[in-house]
Amino acid sequence: MTTESDTSWLAVDVGNSRIKVGLFEMTAYSRTTSEKIAPKPEHLNMPGLPRCVNFRSVPLKRPVPWDELFDDQSTGSSSKGVIVGSNQRGVDQVVSDWPNWLQKPVVIRNSESFPITVDVDEPQRVGLDRLLNAVAADNVRRPAEEAIIVDCGTATTVDLVSSSGVFCGGAILPGFTLCARALNQYTEVLPLISMNELFDLPPSEDCHTALGTNTQAAIMSGVFWGQVGAVRELINRLPDHRKSNGGNEAPPKILLTGGGSRLLIPYFANATPCPYLPLQGLILAAANTPRS
Repeated sequence: MTTESDTSWLAVDVGNSRIKVGLFEMTAYSRTTSEKIAPKPEHLNMPGLPRCVNFRSVPLKRPVPWDELFDDQSTGSSSKGVIVGSNQRGVDQVVSDWPNWLQKPVVIRNSESFPITVDVDEPQRVGLDRLLNAVAADNVRRPAEEAIIVDCGTATTVDLVSSSGVFCGGAILPGFTLCARALNQYTEVLPLISMNELFDLPPSEDCHTALGTNTQAAIMSGVFWGQVGAVRELINRLPDHRKSNGGNEAPPKILLTGGGSRLLIPYFANATPCPYLPLQGLILAAANTPRS
């Protein structure tokens, strides 16, 4: 007999440029109470979250390699599917192309069933990706602990989940690539720097010099250290929310996710890398959503 604890899920996030697909198992699906979480290096899995078994990221207009996610089609037929996305046309296309040997997926288009309280001015306008991150973070933080989620993609978001499990909002700023493009598009002489140069450097505190001795190097420095500095400042300031809410002085749990997070990891020693956090939050949210 299959139970919720050993069910596999196929989670799909359709963005404006890429489709992210992950196969997960609902093993150890419970809140962790450990003092320190040590993610497994092969998939950076955390207790309290669905365990990543396989993952693919493909450009939006390319077909999803469904067969690569499973040993064979028979194993895929038992997996529950769930889809979310900021690109609704892309979501509809993925649903249309969904293989007939997979179970019909649940499509999440709003946050009404998400298992988290949202305390902001306009809850319905908060991005689904931010709330899915919060759902996942709420499941791994300790009961009296706050969580801060840094999601570094096209935009970088830094969000706070309170010690009582409430999404309190946060900050949105341009990501690495968006900063570089803005400098090029809104000035007459500044060049567009290649983000490949930045992303191809190995993650290390010694790779990024702050002193740029030419225009390109100066832009690289500003884009990189501006991002690090902004994220660091927001991490320091967001917990001030607890002072007006009777919170304690325990440091928050810091979670890093998104494509650009690998560049931030060396500079945030107390943070935990969580590359699949939105997909894991999606599965936790889908587990609360009735299937149509």
